[in-house]
Amino acid sequence: MKHKSVAIMLLSGFFAAGAVFAQSMLFEDLDSDHNGAISMKEAKAHAGLGSNFHEADSDGNGSLSVDEYTAHMNRGKLAPEDMEIPEPGAAPVPSN
Repeated sequence: MKHKSVAIMLLSGFFAAGAVFAQSMLFEDLDSDHNGAISMKEAKAHAGLGSNFHEADSDGNGSLSVDEYTAHMNRGKLAPEDMEIPEPGAAPVPSN
């Protein structure tokens, strides 16, 4: 019975990893016609992107550029310019 539960845990981890991969497809993978933009049809191959296509299409031209796709995929994450990175050897920044 112990081996069965280990196998189930391994399989569930495998499927979870597959779901994460599906969420983080590269722009080039989605741009199946290689025209430099993701159409609504191409976006439907990505879990979540097809249903949020109009939100991601910030200029409203009916396709996603690399910048629009990147912005959509990185929403809610800190951008490097938003992070405070101290200079090497600098004194620690006191927290408030």
